[in-house]
Parts: sequence; C-alpha cells; structure tokens
Amino acid sequence: MHEYSVIGHPRKTIILMLAIVSGAISKFVTYLLEVWFVVEFDLVIGFSISTFSIFAILYLLFNHVIWKLNIFSKYLHFPNLNGKWIYTGLSNNIEQQKQYPLEGTIVIEQTWDKLLVSIKTSKSSSHSISLTGGIKHFPGLGYKMTYHYENVPKVSEVELKKHEGFCILTFGEDKLTAEGCYFNNIKDRATYGEMYLKRREDDGKVRLHKKAG
Repeated sequence: MHEYSVIGHPRKTIILMLAIVSGAISKFVTYLLEVWFVVEFDLVIGFSISTFSIFAILYLLFNHVIWKLNIFSKYLHFPNLNGKWIYTGLSNNIEQQKQYPLEGTIVIEQTWDKLLVSIKTSKSSSHSISLTGGIKHFPGLGYKMTYHYENVPKVSEVELKKHEGFCILTFGEDKLTAEGCYFNNIKDRATYGEMYLKRREDDGKVRLHKKAG
C-alpha cells in the first residue's frame, strides 16, 4: 500500500488534535492510577503513562476504524472505497486499430493514510504505485481519483509486456459505481480504454442501488 491524499481533507489538523488529546488522556490516566494506588494500597507512586503510547493507540483506531464513520464522507468528503468491484469496458489498440472487451475484478484496500488499487484479468494483473493528485470531491459529480499503475502479464501471455500506465476513475456520490479511462505507456503497450465499475458485496453479489422516486 502507498500513501495518498484527499484534497481539502485536514489530515495535519487531525493528527495535531490526536496529539493534543493523547497528552490530555495520558495525564488523566496517570492521575487516576496514582489516586487508585493511594486509596487501595496506601502507596504513593510516581509514574506516567506515555503520551506516545496513547497517541499510537488513537492513531491505530483512527486509521482503521474511526475514519470510516459516515460523518467523514458527509461533512469532510472523505470517501470509503474499500472493497471488491467488478468492471467492464473497452480496450483500444492503436497499432491494430481494433477494440477488445474488458472485464475483471478491482480490489481497493484503503485505510485513512494508505491505499492500494489492484486489478486482475484473465491475462494480467496490475496495482497502483501512487496516486497522482490524490482524490478530489466534485459536488454533484462524485470523487475523482487518478493513479499511476504497473501491469504485469501472466507468463503464458508471451506477446504482452510489463508496462506502466495512468488511470482516471470517478466514483458516484453513493460510492457504488464508477467510470473512467486509462492510458498505457505507448512504448510497451499501445492501448487505452474506458472502464465501468460496480461495487460488490462480500458474498459476491452486485449491490443494487435504487433512487427514491
């Protein structure tokens, strides 16, 4: 997984707040333990709970759990894209002047500070190397994500070469569908194409989304 950014999200401010809260919790817990030793054992013991330890615990909780709360998506426009997606599309071969159908599975692994986009097809697999420009929210349109990827063909596909490329995906406001395009390094694979994604449930069934009215 690699680092990424969500444009406009106050990540540095949140880290500062976690540090401040950690310091306060450290002092409070230390005070409670000192009082407890005096009351229960009539002992006066001087010690302190490490602020860094409290911060590490809070950061771990925030990084894997708290950021997924709906408030982050609703008010801070921080999308949770975790999960499996099925995709279809068309690949355009510039040299052959032909189009080929695309289909496969996309897996997005995401925490608050890291992300990985992996794609598998019958012929190859690819994964994101970095996000270019990060993720940005466009009101009424959704979340646009651009990333740089590396594609590795299967050993049996002798005509295909390892290559890098660039992908642009726009996820709907409901984060259930997405569409976009990709461009491969023309030196190693002269193709570009379009993609359409649908989020899948853990049991493999495609999510259905019905709009009111």
